[in-house]
Amino acid sequence: MAAGIVVAAIVMAWLFGARSLNAVAVTALVAVIAAVAQVRLADRPSAEHSNPPAGFPGDTRDVTVSVTGTQGTIVEASDPLDSGLSSAGNTFSASIPSTVTYEVTLAERGVQSIGPLSVHLRDVFGLVTQELEIGDSTRVIVYPEIYDVTGSTILTAELQRNRQPERQEIDQLREYVPGDPLRDIDWKSSAKRLPDLVVKEFIGRETTGTIKIAVSTDRDTVEAATSAVGSVGLFFARAGLEVGVTLPDGELDPALGETHQDELLLLLAETGPGTIGEHDWAEADVRMVGEDGSVTVDVNGRVTTFEDMRGADDSDQSPSDHEGPETAAVTAT
Repeated sequence: MAAGIVVAAIVMAWLFGARSLNAVAVTALVAVIAAVAQVRLADRPSAEHSNPPAGFPGDTRDVTVSVTGTQGTIVEASDPLDSGLSSAGNTFSASIPSTVTYEVTLAERGVQSIGPLSVHLRDVFGLVTQELEIGDSTRVIVYPEIYDVTGSTILTAELQRNRQPERQEIDQLREYVPGDPLRDIDWKSSAKRLPDLVVKEFIGRETTGTIKIAVSTDRDTVEAATSAVGSVGLFFARAGLEVGVTLPDGELDPALGETHQDELLLLLAETGPGTIGEHDWAEADVRMVGEDGSVTVDVNGRVTTFEDMRGADDSDQSPSDHEGPETAAVTAT
């Protein structure tokens, strides 16, 4: 803009003579001095980001940026995003002080970063600009994609194995209906009501079982492997079992509750490829191997692939031959 004023002054001088040049030059000089003063004397602005909550790929989150400093200073700002995030609104113009909210889409698993804010300060005439980086970055946790595996016969069988009701106190007697277990028939009471049969209903507390999951994965399969651990782990956790995991980048002891589930998802967001120790592998109830784009799932000797689990077509393929975490993935048949 300042260069444009110089060009205009030359043109004016050529067309109308020195007097016009003097008039334009004085005006330009005053404008430039005022612009420099406005930008250089302004306080360094500051920026503060909100902390978007964690989410899953495809979720959207609002990001709020508050910019403060010398009142009236105009900023053109851009909020840098990691490659795992996307937004069409992270570039904006505003007059300080200002608060701007834009939407960001969570695209890829991981600990993603937003900021620091990149700003160009400019005067009201647009003659002078100054580039700054202000504020701190903020992180957004993107969990792995979670799939519905409730149709898996292998997982359902393992769940039932770990959830045996305690048959202690009788709650009530009721009439037998087809499908009731024969062991629940109260033969003494039924003898008084023949030909009707009576069954016992128990005040049952389901015992809390424990599931330990271990995973080893190569770099090409780490996304699918973390999705597999998250999907299977949440399946068991939401059914009331204590779930523990051992991953290449950390482990989580078995526990219950939503907080534990959040900790599991956070660990999965942060983990990368690698293998685990032989002892942890041997102790696991569920072993997963991610290799060459395929994730094999071994549930106490019953083997399938994560893809088949998601499609509810996970009949046992073969006896388990997984001797350790470096075993290759089994291709579905």
